[in-house]
Amino acid sequence: MDYYELLYNGRYDELVNQAMPHVETDKDAARAFLRLFLSRECIFLLDEAESVDLIADEAEKGNRYAQYAYARWQTITRGGENAVSLAYQYMQAAAEQKLPDAIAGLAICYEFGDIGTVDWKKEDKMLQQAFEMGSELAAVYMLQDYCFGRHFQLAQPHGAVELADQLIARDQADGIAPCGYWYYYRATANESRLGRTYVTDDYRRALDLGVLKAYTDLIIVHGYGDSNTVLVETKDFTSLLREGMDRLCAGAFFMDAAREMHRYEALNKLYQHDEGIQRRQVRYSVLTESHELIHSRLSQAAQLGDTAAWEQLGDCYYDGLCGFEQSYEKAFTCYSNGAIHDAVGSIEKLWRMMHDHLIDRPLDYVDSIALQGARCGSKRLLAETVIIHQEGRLAEYADEIERFYDPIFDAPEFELDSDEDWRDVMDEQLGDDEPEDDDGRYDAWA
Repeated sequence: MDYYELLYNGRYDELVNQAMPHVETDKDAARAFLRLFLSRECIFLLDEAESVDLIADEAEKGNRYAQYAYARWQTITRGGENAVSLAYQYMQAAAEQKLPDAIAGLAICYEFGDIGTVDWKKEDKMLQQAFEMGSELAAVYMLQDYCFGRHFQLAQPHGAVELADQLIARDQADGIAPCGYWYYYRATANESRLGRTYVTDDYRRALDLGVLKAYTDLIIVHGYGDSNTVLVETKDFTSLLREGMDRLCAGAFFMDAAREMHRYEALNKLYQHDEGIQRRQVRYSVLTESHELIHSRLSQAAQLGDTAAWEQLGDCYYDGLCGFEQSYEKAFTCYSNGAIHDAVGSIEKLWRMMHDHLIDRPLDYVDSIALQGARCGSKRLLAETVIIHQEGRLAEYADEIERFYDPIFDAPEFELDSDEDWRDVMDEQLGDDEPEDDDGRYDAWA
């Protein structure tokens, strides 16, 4: 059985069912199985009845691969009220059995406070340990850190390229089936340095090796080229968009929604100057159809795990964009769903809505969202968290705030990130009609 072909062709439930009995005895079964759980996109596509229940049963029996996989599924999907505690329980059990990816997964729990607190030093130590033991999950997180930065440090794309090259060379020397993520993050790093059109081959290689989200990057490459603003619907763009949606790539649904949003705005401008009865009927029909497609695509993307789709849905309701009703309540719900998955943009907007009393929640909940934002990398909410702590709240997290957030907040370069007030930056994102911040806290801090 070629387990890798099942992974590459998106037959994830078959891979789980066929590899699960052999993960302790067959290295290829184990590696292909573990690579399935590197991917957020693939995890969301697992059938709960066909695959997840099998994994949960094997985890109960003590299978360390199943324990790790079940923990990853709980962590990524947040499938229930006890998802975080279950994930930690099973990840710890697998780590105690010396599964390298489980040690890496346990380390990640210390990054976002999934176990109640944050400890970046312990996380770094455990990630390095897991990497030295051969964990591909640890390698993926290191590549992400190089590409995007972590713990409020700047990105180092050259470091990602060097590490990816080393991993590719290592696998070739050891005769190991290539891992698509090495090519994917090499492309991501080189894209920021050299431009999108330079990295098409690596993204294509990653896609061929089962990295589903590479569809999104290839769609952007063929639709926008090296431009960030002008979409050209080329034949390759349209083909990849359809193919990505056929494969249930969340990012492809999101990109189709973005394309349709541009079309909606263009159509709305086209029709708004002609108010004849027949013209109004055509306008209503066309725009209604466009709105329904946008809503459908964003909802599909969100259900498939795309956190940006939750944020975009929230924006549509917040501002009444593209035919959506203006509703703070629905916007709040969408941002809340994004926040469940630690999406920084959603967390910031969720906090801002409560701060401006567009939606009222207890103060301790508002403070907890600020803390979550700081944990997930929001400089704006890191500042707010430090201010809250200085005011005597979040006392139970004093050690975390004083060890990790105060030094960043107090560093001279923290204020140099933008010449704008961080609250004003958020005003631009959410619109300029919200109540002004008049409680004086920012002025006092400044």
